[in-house]
Amino acid sequence: MRRLISSAFYFFRYAVLSATLVVIGGFLMATFAEGAMDGGRNQTSAFAGIVLAGLLLPALLLRQKTPPRRGQGRRRPVRCPRDGHAFEEWVAGRLEAQGWRAHVTAGSGDQGIDIIARRKGRKIGIQCKRYDGAVGNKAVQEAFSGRAFHRVDTAVVITTGHYTESAKALSRRTGVHLLHVRDIGRLDRLI
Repeated sequence: MRRLISSAFYFFRYAVLSATLVVIGGFLMATFAEGAMDGGRNQTSAFAGIVLAGLLLPALLLRQKTPPRRGQGRRRPVRCPRDGHAFEEWVAGRLEAQGWRAHVTAGSGDQGIDIIARRKGRKIGIQCKRYDGAVGNKAVQEAFSGRAFHRVDTAVVITTGHYTESAKALSRRTGVHLLHVRDIGRLDRLI
């Protein structure tokens, strides 16, 4: 329904702009023709009107936006690897680009923490979940236990998906932060 309303608004806007251009063009042509009949007295004002319309109309047309295509949100999709370990390396690289010293822990036996990152005396443990769907309680539990095992200050779960209500409730009780990959650049402010 929202898409239908948005499309209707853009078509209405286009129709109004088109009608306005037709009216202005007709007025300018009539003024120019009248000026030619009067012996050229009003040709200067007609010429000025044509130049003004020539400058304003392209600006109005360039401002015209097309409606968003289906499936496109306000944010661009994040491009990251599909493989779990490659995703962990990708997140560590993004953290390092933000000024963190990050290293990926061993694949097996990591005790729920995939990345340990340090910056300004802070040490955080990150559990990475490359999911398209919902991340549940298990990820929060792993990050919580990994925080104690690795002795980090803060535990974070980062995903490409979204979190279940149960995971959100558990994170509030345990102090584990739930973030999306889009939040990596704001990690300092969020934790």
